[in-house]
Amino acid sequence: MYGMSNVMNLRNVSDKALLESTSNLAKNERELTLKVLHHLREVERRSLFATLSYSSLFEYAVVELKYSASAAQRRISSMRLLKVLPEIEQKVQSGSLSLSTLSQAQSFFRQEKTN
Repeated sequence: MYGMSNVMNLRNVSDKALLESTSNLAKNERELTLKVLHHLREVERRSLFATLSYSSLFEYAVVELKYSASAAQRRISSMRLLKVLPEIEQKVQSGSLSLSTLSQAQSFFRQEKTN
């Protein structure tokens, strides 16, 4: 866990090293986010949430994975859009597309489809 002792250690890190580390962490975060989206897609494909007695992937993400309702919905919406448009995955990895943007796009496409 990233506790107070790590914050204290950061105070001793040079500016250049801190900026480089922060950049690397952001890149790793985007890569991990994509991995989470891929895992959620497979959990949904296999309906594994149901084997744990959850009624939906959303409930699984909120209760089991401890995401807030909005964070869970962003990830699920983003995962579903990536399923339809896998070519945008690189944009997520580079940081030019965020989960919020993907989620909004998925909502728009879902609404357009029903109209």
